[in-house]
Amino acid sequence: MRQFASSGFRLWNLSREAKIIYTFFCALSLAAIASSLLLYEDLVGPTLQKGHLGRVSAYYTDAAPPTPSAPAKAEPTTTADGPAIALPADAEAAPEVAQPTDRLLVTVPYRKLLEITHFHLFTVPVFLLILTHLFMLTALSQRSKLLWITLGWLMGTLHILAPWLVRLGGSRLSSAFPVSGGGFLISSLVLCIYPMVVMWRRPARRLRSEAPVAGAPSEDAPLTD
Repeated sequence: MRQFASSGFRLWNLSREAKIIYTFFCALSLAAIASSLLLYEDLVGPTLQKGHLGRVSAYYTDAAPPTPSAPAKAEPTTTADGPAIALPADAEAAPEVAQPTDRLLVTVPYRKLLEITHFHLFTVPVFLLILTHLFMLTALSQRSKLLWITLGWLMGTLHILAPWLVRLGGSRLSSAFPVSGGGFLISSLVLCIYPMVVMWRRPARRLRSEAPVAGAPSEDAPLTD
């Protein structure tokens, strides 16, 4: 941990073993982000879909989800030399056009939401703790580091609380979920991808504000402990 407290140590000075460890962590973190997006799309629906916020509100509250529209009543048709076949009116008019069906939406009960929050409270902080510490070892300015680290923690915390805000506030607070999710996604990608890149590819020049500190590890000495 002393390397994180030293302003003279950077990610590209890590030993090869440490780089492999953190690279796999960042790569699997990106896979976790991708799986979260797929799971969110499957549970609630695409973000750009019409009525998306209404589905978010219905998913996290006790309100009854929208019921699928009733299919058109099938009416029998007769042919000259065969039995009558019952076809829906739309299918009979244009059989080659597939009619869209509404996605089934199951409301999350209180117990399930509590379990999800419990799980996220133990995983998201550890995820951000490691990423933000790696981000501290980059050569960005202190202002940039402060911005992205603060944004990551704020969006991550808000995204954990968002389901409860939607559950208590209903549709009025439905936007808290996609807003916090989008902010958490952007900040997580920056916190994850940038350290992984500079870890293996040292920047061409150092920032002027970066000055070596007495007693700090050398820029050319790899981390061995």
